[in-house]
Amino acid sequence: MLLMFFDKYIKILLIVLVFFPFKSFAQDSSIDVSGSIHTGYNLYDNYSFAPYFDKNTTQNFSSVARIIIEGDSLDKYSYELHAVQAYNYSNINTGITDRDTSMLVVDYGDNWIKKSDQSAHYYLDRANVKFAVEDLDIHFGRLAVSFGKPLFWNLFDYYESPYLNQEYKAGIDALRLDKAISNFSGVNMVVNKRKILTQSGSYLENSNVQSYQWLGLEEEVGLLLRGYTTINDTDYALLYKREPEGHRIGIEVDGEIGSVNFYNEITYLWRSEKISMPGSYQGNLLKNYLMNVLGINYRFNNSLQITAEHLFNGIGDSDNLDASNVRYKNGVSTSLNDHLSGVSLSYEFNPLLVGQYDAKLAWDDSSHQHNFSFVQSITDNVDFIAGGQINIGDRPNGTNWKNPNIQSEFGRLSDTFYLELKCYF
Repeated sequence: MLLMFFDKYIKILLIVLVFFPFKSFAQDSSIDVSGSIHTGYNLYDNYSFAPYFDKNTTQNFSSVARIIIEGDSLDKYSYELHAVQAYNYSNINTGITDRDTSMLVVDYGDNWIKKSDQSAHYYLDRANVKFAVEDLDIHFGRLAVSFGKPLFWNLFDYYESPYLNQEYKAGIDALRLDKAISNFSGVNMVVNKRKILTQSGSYLENSNVQSYQWLGLEEEVGLLLRGYTTINDTDYALLYKREPEGHRIGIEVDGEIGSVNFYNEITYLWRSEKISMPGSYQGNLLKNYLMNVLGINYRFNNSLQITAEHLFNGIGDSDNLDASNVRYKNGVSTSLNDHLSGVSLSYEFNPLLVGQYDAKLAWDDSSHQHNFSFVQSITDNVDFIAGGQINIGDRPNGTNWKNPNIQSEFGRLSDTFYLELKCYF
């Protein structure tokens, strides 16, 4: 097995070498060219549950090469381009998951390998231009968009895919306007393509994601509006955004009491479509609901940093985790339960070694998740990372994935251990 992975690794190194000549073209120009090569190996320790797993352990190997081209002209405009070449191998029985293109107008990429156990594809992850006109910034193209403070559950984030501990956030095709009203106040607006859930549709029994998937989607224009200001050293923000499942409004407060940072995000989703649950499940896929994230952050003098958050998820259903799992896998819920808490610790042992640990607890079923990682800088441009995720809780005991009889939030997940090598140039 190891020989097979080494063979695939050598092939990937030969492929990504094509990126390096780009840097020589920029050495004598104002263009800034940089990039990275990330290689990772994941080992999944599965529990015994035939509807989800056909092997006791499964593996995943990935390699991603990224070229970043940036430039600007007399502070009037700037541009950014990220070209990515990715390879992935996995022996997971559900196959390899495709990247999300729901917010892309055109997918500038293609596959040169696409099989159930491996894939290789190239694409443009960022390609945008920024114009500056007095106190107005205009961004257009494929760009990364993110707002909000929370670490675990960011309700103000526009692109919902989880990206905790990810170095690069995926780009979306959008027009973004940033208007400064004063030194501490302004307005943000984002317009982009959105797929909206509608009543007209049906469910697909999708064995790849092991859940029912609602197919009633219509392409519409998405909109995010955010206003922000600072009063007495406390930041305030108001939000409106069009979600696939309805309209979301929210408020964020971020300030300090002494040397402790406190923040709070509250959102409410309304005007959701009435879509019945699939199969024998009762109720609706969507509903109007409230969400709240309360967090604190503190950094000690010895470089230890701690962050703690509590989530209230109004669409979570602790009494029917199977139904919550359908909502979660359709992308309309953040968690299965309604109350979860998380704590994150980061400590710099020395300038070359950083340790990170975080834990999450689901209050109703007492299941918990533990993530840990160690980042060792080998050289100025090379980092080695080792880590894992351990999930503790009651396991599902159903007979098939349609009715898995899930017993806990984190008990349904496998344990994961990983190694990563990151090279920058």
